[in-house]
Formats: sequence, C-alpha cells, structure tokens
Amino acid sequence: MKRIISSAAWVLLGVALAGCANAVISDIGQDKVKVVATGSDMKMIGAEAEKGCAIYDRTPIPISKRCMDGYCTQTEYLFACKPKATAASTTTAGS
Repeated sequence: MKRIISSAAWVLLGVALAGCANAVISDIGQDKVKVVATGSDMKMIGAEAEKGCAIYDRTPIPISKRCMDGYCTQTEYLFACKPKATAASTTTAGS
C-alpha cells in the first residue's frame, strides 16, 4: 500500500511540474527577438526578451503574439530590439 501511495505522489509531482510556465528564445537577431512561452507570465517573457536584446545592447519593445497550437498552450511573442537611448540623443534642444 505504501508503495502505491509513493508511486501516485511521483506521478502527481510530474504532472505538476509539466504544467509549470516557461519561456525560451526561439529566434534572435539584432532587430528582433521571438520568445515562445507556456503560460502568460509577462515578467518572465519580458525577461527573456530583455536577455536577447541585451546581446546587441538594445531594449525590447513588444510587437505581437500568436498561438502556436489550437489550445493556445504555447504562445510566440515577437519583440523589436530598439537601440538604447544615448546621453547625446536624450538632451533637449537649447539645453
């Protein structure tokens, strides 16, 4: 009986872990990053986009999202990678 309960606990743990949200970079370039995610944690998705754009010293700007399957369990997010503002470009005229 104890072995059955232990086996059931491992199965439930596996199911719980399989349902966890994750986000990975699926495509990257100097001007864009695509992140594929399960779940909708925008902090996690944005952090992945930030990592990708940071390689080129740029910041991510969300552009679009699309479902990767019929149930929308996986979603692809497209981010544009915009150059970071420099000190010279942020000064106002006449200052």
